[in-house]
Amino acid sequence: MSSSKRLIINCGASRVTAAVIASHGGNLQIEKLVSEDLQYDFSNEEAILPSVGGALKVLAAKHKLSGKATLIIPGNQVLTKTIRIPHIEEAKRAQIIAFEAQQNIPYPLHEVVWDSQVVGDDGVETEVLFIAAKSNLVDEFCGYVSAAGFIPESIGAATVLDYNTLQHAYPDSDDDVLLINIGARSTNLLFRNLDGFFVRNIQLGGNSLTQNIADSLGKSFTQAEAIKHKFFGGGSDYSDDDSGAKLLNSCAESFMRRMSQEITRSIVNYRRQKGGAAPKRILLNGRGSLLKGLAEQLATTQKVAVDFFDPLQNVILDGSIDSEALRLQTSEIIGEACRSMVPNAAGVNLLPEGVQRAMAFASKKPFVLIAAACLALAPLPVYFAFNSANAADAEQIQLLESGLQPLQSSQAQIDDYQAQAKATSNAIKRVEGLVNSKSNWIQFFAELQESLHLAEDVWLDDLSVIRENAADGTPTYEVLVKGELLVRESINGAENVDEDALSDQLKSLRSSFEKSEFIVSSHSPIVTWTKLQSGLNVLPFSINLVVDPAKPL
Repeated sequence: MSSSKRLIINCGASRVTAAVIASHGGNLQIEKLVSEDLQYDFSNEEAILPSVGGALKVLAAKHKLSGKATLIIPGNQVLTKTIRIPHIEEAKRAQIIAFEAQQNIPYPLHEVVWDSQVVGDDGVETEVLFIAAKSNLVDEFCGYVSAAGFIPESIGAATVLDYNTLQHAYPDSDDDVLLINIGARSTNLLFRNLDGFFVRNIQLGGNSLTQNIADSLGKSFTQAEAIKHKFFGGGSDYSDDDSGAKLLNSCAESFMRRMSQEITRSIVNYRRQKGGAAPKRILLNGRGSLLKGLAEQLATTQKVAVDFFDPLQNVILDGSIDSEALRLQTSEIIGEACRSMVPNAAGVNLLPEGVQRAMAFASKKPFVLIAAACLALAPLPVYFAFNSANAADAEQIQLLESGLQPLQSSQAQIDDYQAQAKATSNAIKRVEGLVNSKSNWIQFFAELQESLHLAEDVWLDDLSVIRENAADGTPTYEVLVKGELLVRESINGAENVDEDALSDQLKSLRSSFEKSEFIVSSHSPIVTWTKLQSGLNVLPFSINLVVDPAKPL
């Protein structure tokens, strides 16, 4: 299907109509127009969507329809509210509409899919038509559409599309017109004037007459529907004075009175809200408008001319299409098809944003797949070149491996020799360390001897080396010296010993030891005076001398 062609499907309450429409230079041409009646109990509200899904599958299989499609849902499935908001710039309008709408609809705004249509603006206030549908209903509807093989591009509301059709079919008409589209479950009233339009959907349609007949005859809804079509279609055997005929005519008159009352009420409401004049002409549309006597009844009660609406004016039909049979069920389809051809066209899109994003991605998917395929094939030349080079390299590797075995044997011997050489080198280093430290020890002992000589009355009993590793792995060296100090005062009794003087003498000795270039610090445990208290004249001591790691002993 070329870009100039569109598949538009009107999903009404009693039948589904599909049309393939092409636009050429501002003209519309219907190339295919088919419909399928819905098979369900019209009194069962929950059976509508499954029946629509079944009809879509029949249309797809029987008439070879598929692909992208614009869907239209009937007025009884949407909520329509006229609200007034302050005149503001278009970018901020949606937020104000959402706020005002929440005050005027009976359920939370997040539970609906909604769109809006500006129908009037006087520079101070903007009149907006708010149209919404329950989100769960739209999601379920999209599921049936997809299951039938169609891809929803948008979902329009039949409520406003008659306005476009009226402009397209009657472009020269500037009268105040009331277009009445009578469907199965509801009737759409469209008021058109020079300033714009006004819509109202009333819950009164052909099914209301059927239900009245069913209640009057004691029949089921399905049986009453068959009786209605047969009688008012001219196929009944009733005579004019037959009680059954009188009963059916009475039901029809009751329906027409109710319809006339609702229309009168809507005209009053329209004039009060819009401040406009009463319609000067009424156009009838929809299958329910074929009820015998309805046009005459409305002409009498409303005191205006009543004609039947012809939506196919200015539309080219394919020769195989029976225009008379389908004339009353194409108004919404034409209204959607001509949106780009009429001034100030009306229309909304109730397709959820998630589905719209999926549609946008789906349209790009072929390009993504092509790009992915190109990306996947891009490494192939490199792969083949690599395989060729790899085969040549494999041959070279095999030759090298055959010559490598003798070298590997020699390498093992070299490794053994290296290990032996390393062990020998470590032994030599240790010997060198002993040799190098020999002179250090000689110098260190000389310094110890000088310190003891200067201290007087002191001698060493023991000297040992403590070698350890610190927490960070660094080696530490300490020289532990133990000795005794002669205490001359103890001859006159331990109580005469000056302990402070002795402590100072030991501190002086430690300080003398620390002056050695090999020592960085020292520490000593607490001095005990046990021997002195026992009457001995010597004071034992021990000193830990911390060796400089740079000059180890």
